[in-house]
Amino acid sequence: MVKQDAIVVGVDSGGTKTIACAVTVDGRIVGIGYGGPTNAIFVPEGDAIYAMREAVAAALGVTLSDPIAVPEVQSIYLSAPGFSADSAERALRDMCPEAQLKVEGDSPAVFRAAIPSGDGIVVLSGTGSFAAGMWKGKWLTNGGWGPLLGDEGSGYWIGLEALKAVTLAADKRGPESLLQEIFRRALRYSFDEELRRFVYKKSLNRQRIAGLTILVAQAARDGDAVARSILVQAGQKLSELAVNLASRLEFDGDELAVSLLGGVARKDSLVIASFQEAIKQAIPGANYVVPRLEPWAGAVLLAMEMMSYDVSTNLFAGMENIARQSASA
Repeated sequence: MVKQDAIVVGVDSGGTKTIACAVTVDGRIVGIGYGGPTNAIFVPEGDAIYAMREAVAAALGVTLSDPIAVPEVQSIYLSAPGFSADSAERALRDMCPEAQLKVEGDSPAVFRAAIPSGDGIVVLSGTGSFAAGMWKGKWLTNGGWGPLLGDEGSGYWIGLEALKAVTLAADKRGPESLLQEIFRRALRYSFDEELRRFVYKKSLNRQRIAGLTILVAQAARDGDAVARSILVQAGQKLSELAVNLASRLEFDGDELAVSLLGGVARKDSLVIASFQEAIKQAIPGANYVVPRLEPWAGAVLLAMEMMSYDVSTNLFAGMENIARQSASA
């Protein structure tokens, strides 16, 4: 029997930030909270636990300095790569003593955010990159190997390629680019030779490199050929993840929903256009679909599913509206 005052929480977190959303089972959004990164591969476990507490507490309207228990919370779904079930207990059990906790990687929530029901393939490009696909009951993922082994087409990949382009231009081994001047202003160095010292500082982590995507997009909008080429290549790299999954899933139908979401896709139309063109050529029957929701909303859907609660039309519409506002921001 559904408790009328029951609350569920969906959390999307990883190497850059955490977003938590608390909703009532009748479809009212209680609140949305934010925190820092929680992927313990890249941040200390204590920092990850604090970030998770911060985001969930804010979503529930609880003050971290004097947290109170919220027994109405029935389930919490954490889309949280690198965050353990034990860490989840330590972070949230005092605030949510009655809640069922489930911790998974980010692919299930990302998939349901873009394609809330049915089969398809979803590619995510944020700080990192990966893809997830479902076809006739078969579930597969690829990518997600991190900055040393993969993350092709991600924000990190774009930022790193742009830095490489600047160094090649400095050596006269590559074309001149607006990126040189844009990076000098934004990163506050005067000569290309200073970039070497800047890049190898510990403060330049993967999040800051991924953040350079905004500058690359700016250069592309200003007509820079080097920046445009990097973004087009990013879309092509991301399409390769989708093509690989379509083959391994043995797609044999007339139409396959394919979607691209994440911070990079949201910010740059060149990446999306390149991705769309590549999958159109490589996957007969591919139908590009605009993501319906954000990953945190996918986590909410899975939190509802944990308790076998139905998702109300009002809740879905509310989460869609927030996703649209985020896309236009």
